[in-house]
Amino acid sequence: FAETFFAGQESGLVTRERQRACLQEAAEALRRSTNVIADGEELAAEELRRAAYSLGRLLGRVDVEDILDVIFREFCIGK
Repeated sequence: FAETFFAGQESGLVTRERQRACLQEAAEALRRSTNVIADGEELAAEELRRAAYSLGRLLGRVDVEDILDVIFREFCIGK
């Protein structure tokens, strides 16, 4: 599924580029976690955290800091 999805052949499941980017980031982090597990659990745990963060963004679970970052970046408030 992942190969056909990221090759662009599965378009019905994801309707927005933001969703696709979140899924891509999560998949890449998961791949990296399997590659670095031999180098240490801490490295793999960090990649898993990144994957979870990307999936959280996809599902709409964001942090207050994330919201503030977007507001300041997109609307130049406080400059």
